Amino acid sequence: MRSYVVISSMGPDRPGLAREIAEFFTARGINIERSRGCVLGNEFGMIILTSGNTDDIERLINDLDSLRLKTGLDIYVRKTKAPSHRDVLPSIPYKLIATSIDHPGIIHQLCKALHQRGINIEEISTNVDHNPATGANVFQMICYFSLPPAVKIIDLKGDLTRISDEYNVDVRFDAVINK
Repeated sequence: MRSYVVISSMGPDRPGLAREIAEFFTARGINIERSRGCVLGNEFGMIILTSGNTDDIERLINDLDSLRLKTGLDIYVRKTKAPSHRDVLPSIPYKLIATSIDHPGIIHQLCKALHQRGINIEEISTNVDHNPATGANVFQMICYFSLPPAVKIIDLKGDLTRISDEYNVDVRFDAVINK
């Protein structure tokens, strides 16, 4: 039987961490289905969906202390369903991009607007980059969400326009077929 686990890890960044993690899974016959990782400050964080034979997954879980010792990472594990078994209602996939001079509250307001309409964010990334030409710290958020049929696009546009005006954020969103 095939089993799935999500593994999250975080610890001091250094070259080779992603390779060591991938090597650990490969040596145990575990497949990496999906992963995201990045350096935040001086820390490296990664979240991985893995799959494998149920016995191999159990051995992997029991052997995580050796990966913790080798890498110095804090590692957490959670059993989950196969992606194909996730309960998903009919919806239209969308991509939202928000850009602004950085200031607190942007992420909160955008996520709040989506949540109030019953919209589930499926993927989100944010970043602040210093623009040396203007001296500004520029914020950008990219998120993917699924728009349920009951939500009127015009209502969501109104919510996002209000946030755009109030917080001086350029917000764009479009339907997407593939990421």
